[in-house]
Amino acid sequence: MNTDARLTALRYYRAAGRDLNADLAALATNPQGVVVWLPHLVVLMKPADSRRPAEWGNLGDNPTGADGWYVHLLTGELALARRLLGLVPRRSWACFQRGRRSPVPHRLSWQRLSRRGTTATPTPQH
Repeated sequence: MNTDARLTALRYYRAAGRDLNADLAALATNPQGVVVWLPHLVVLMKPADSRRPAEWGNLGDNPTGADGWYVHLLTGELALARRLLGLVPRRSWACFQRGRRSPVPHRLSWQRLSRRGTTATPTPQH
C-alpha cells in the first residue's frame, strides 16, 4: 500500500466528524482495547458482544462474555492485519459497520477473517 495508513485514518476521522483523541482515550481506558498506529497499519478495536451492535461504538466498554472483536477502524496492509489476529485473544466474530455503504451491523467469522486469501475487509463506521 502506497498511502500512509495513519493519513487514511486521519482523513476518515475528518470526513466522519469523529474525534480521534476521544476514541483513543476511550480505548486507553479499556484494558482489552487495541490500538495499532503504524505507517502501514492502523487498527482500533475492542471486545464486543456480537448480539448487541448498539453497544459496539462505546469504545471504553468491555462487555462480559464478549464473543467478538468490534473493529472500529482497520486501514493499511491486510497481511499485517492478519498477523495481528494471532496476537489478540481468539473470539468467534469480527464485528463492524460499513458506514454509509450499509448502516446494518455486520459479523464475520473470525476463522474466515484469519484465513489466507479472504477478500473481506472491515471498513470504518461513520
